[in-house]
Amino acid sequence: MYERAVAIPLIRTGGLPSAERRALQRRVHRGELIALRPGVLVRPEHVDGLGDEHRHLLLVRAAAPTIVHPAAVSHRSAAVVHGLPFVGAVPDRVDITDPRRSRNETTALRRVHAAQPRADLPSRWSGLPPTTPIEICGAPVTPLVRTLVDVASCTSLVAAVPMIDAALHGRQVLPAMLADELDQHTRKGQDKARTAIALGSALSGSPAESVCRVRFRQLGVPEAVQQRVFARPGERTAVVDFWFSAQGVVVEVDGRAKYEDPAMLAGRSTADAHWKEKQREDFVRSFAEVRTVVRLTWADLMDPERVRVKLVRAGVPCR
Repeated sequence: MYERAVAIPLIRTGGLPSAERRALQRRVHRGELIALRPGVLVRPEHVDGLGDEHRHLLLVRAAAPTIVHPAAVSHRSAAVVHGLPFVGAVPDRVDITDPRRSRNETTALRRVHAAQPRADLPSRWSGLPPTTPIEICGAPVTPLVRTLVDVASCTSLVAAVPMIDAALHGRQVLPAMLADELDQHTRKGQDKARTAIALGSALSGSPAESVCRVRFRQLGVPEAVQQRVFARPGERTAVVDFWFSAQGVVVEVDGRAKYEDPAMLAGRSTADAHWKEKQREDFVRSFAEVRTVVRLTWADLMDPERVRVKLVRAGVPCR
């Protein structure tokens, strides 16, 4: 889907004769074209089925000619370009950082962030891909490491931690890179970013697992072991999302994709996937140290109180 959004042809009307521009505008009024922003159009069939992140990528592409060095696509817009996962709303404006600005500014099309002072220190990570700016359609984009820290400084933990976890899980960044990047900048929200970076885990295999860990922190639960392996010689092996050893409680995060995403189904039917998951859970429950298994859905994760109720019922203490 990312590749599709990058390949969608954009119709730019700047420089066209006025008669052609008027003709294109009439097509917009008839619904034959969609205006991404003034002067940039796209055919409706090209955007059918695109998710919010990929529609935002189109906005970034549309704005690219107006973004020139030293300004750069940044924050959540840069996160879209880097392919990081989103939890919550995707921005409706393109985020840009401009070191020439002394204060932030928001318009109908863009959100401009004033660049904060940066310590003039050599970085041990200089020249590595995560610390090197990239481009989209000729527009500069902040490096992955800076993008993660920028997002963490201005958004919630629920939004920031899944992005950090995804980059760590994919071995795109190291925790030390994020810590060094944070230390080189003076940012509003620096403490928030430090908390998000400290929560980052390469063991989280999905945004849902990342959100689950944020909820655990908010609820003050005991430390859980991630990706705990249950195995017996000669039998199957099961890896669970979270294990509370003192309470004997396994917590599994249940996403719809496990039963609906063709890539995750790998040729199996939804019924087969449900049956396999039931067998897996029965195997986990067969271990003497396992008292119970708690399953958390995405709807649960979006409501901390629902998570708290399920954990308390299973015997996991919460605040």
